[in-house]
Amino acid sequence: MASVSISDLEAILKDFYLGPIIEALNSQLEMVDLFQKVTLDWSGKKVIIPIHVSRNTGTGFRGEGNTIPEAGKQGHVDLTITARYLYGRFSLTGPAIASAKTTANSFATYVQTEMDGLVTDVKVLANQNMWTGGGCVGFIHDRVDLAAGVAGPAAGFAFSGNKDVGLALQNLDSVPGATSRCSVNIVRLDDYTLANAVGVMMADFSTLSAGRLELEPVAAGTLTLSTMSGEYAAMVQVLGTGKRGGIAGARTYTADAVPGAGSTTLPAAEATIQAQAFGVYANLGLQQHFGNFRGGAVAPAVDVPALRSTIQAIDAKAVATNDALDFGRMQGILDELMILGGENPDCLYVHPIFRQEYAGLLTFTNAAVTAFSKDAQGPAGTAEAGFSAYAFAGIPVKMSRHCGKGLAVFLKTSTWCITELQSFGMADLDGNVLSRLSDRDEWEGYVRWYYNMVCKEPNRNAILCGIRFSGM
Repeated sequence: MASVSISDLEAILKDFYLGPIIEALNSQLEMVDLFQKVTLDWSGKKVIIPIHVSRNTGTGFRGEGNTIPEAGKQGHVDLTITARYLYGRFSLTGPAIASAKTTANSFATYVQTEMDGLVTDVKVLANQNMWTGGGCVGFIHDRVDLAAGVAGPAAGFAFSGNKDVGLALQNLDSVPGATSRCSVNIVRLDDYTLANAVGVMMADFSTLSAGRLELEPVAAGTLTLSTMSGEYAAMVQVLGTGKRGGIAGARTYTADAVPGAGSTTLPAAEATIQAQAFGVYANLGLQQHFGNFRGGAVAPAVDVPALRSTIQAIDAKAVATNDALDFGRMQGILDELMILGGENPDCLYVHPIFRQEYAGLLTFTNAAVTAFSKDAQGPAGTAEAGFSAYAFAGIPVKMSRHCGKGLAVFLKTSTWCITELQSFGMADLDGNVLSRLSDRDEWEGYVRWYYNMVCKEPNRNAILCGIRFSGM
């Protein structure tokens, strides 16, 4: 029987795995299922999307013979999108390839496991990044200030989001340990200014429960949350990792300076964050939206309030907690979106654990009903409780294990897009899927996707945080 060459193996990869991998990822990536991919004219690694932010002011009623309104124009700003690069890399050993010298089937059987695992790994990473990309891991809603030299409260701050993602970034510290911390920005979402405008704010994602976050400033650092208006929350954005030093009230922070794998200059956590595509939290909560300030701009830059979103808590107060789900607060978010955008969202995303709170509000008891009865002549049936699907005000409720705990995310999917510089697929620019490694008996290849996720109208999307959840 004829032997199988490397070119034959590459053909197998292209013919039998490239198509199914692309199809599997397109059907299993939550962002691809929700948002439209758009084809744009890229200039190098960047693309510009102009968006409408204000209306023509040259309108008005006037009396006969009076001067008509001065000419105005529609207001637009440019979103400057930079592509981010997602990779999945695989390798095949020389012995494995040797097993295919007599039959391609044995090679195909071996590579099936590698390709299936690769699809799963890329899918999990992309789906998680859809929410937390850009280091934005969650929200707090306390109204507590920290003055210079004052340690954070021992009980921490009420937190909703993805504390596990924050911990994963914290563990990227070059020497992880008890003093490892993340440096974070706390973005006030009432005016999109920084609550920690002075000094470094440290977060420890390894302590307290899933619904609490430990924050502590350096000696000169401050945190101002008490002046926030209404029920607005504040977003936690991880910037990098380092070491906490000093004593209580006089803490210091030493940023990690050891370059991480894949970077010649940046530490691992910082390199990871800067390489990520933006997620939902970043699109709705960062101080800048693709080059445009939403708050805190310094001249000559100007703020663009039209790019702000509605991110509020169930109940923001001095010593906050995550509170029971409230349908009235959910309706309030819908009303706010109707005022700002004129339409309801078409999708509501939550973590699966949210179902426990939601089902509890939909359950009722009737003291008069003490027993169930069944027609003795009827066929056998199945006793079934619970709900298989959920909706609110006609809006379907979708579940994602990557969406943060304690959140209800209201999305208008038509306002989002995926900007692609390179669609997902196997890298074969030179015509070869597999490349020989110079120092090992292996051949390797990789799949790649160059993209970013963009919200063109953040004011038509919202997040309700501070919802109680099991295990907090």
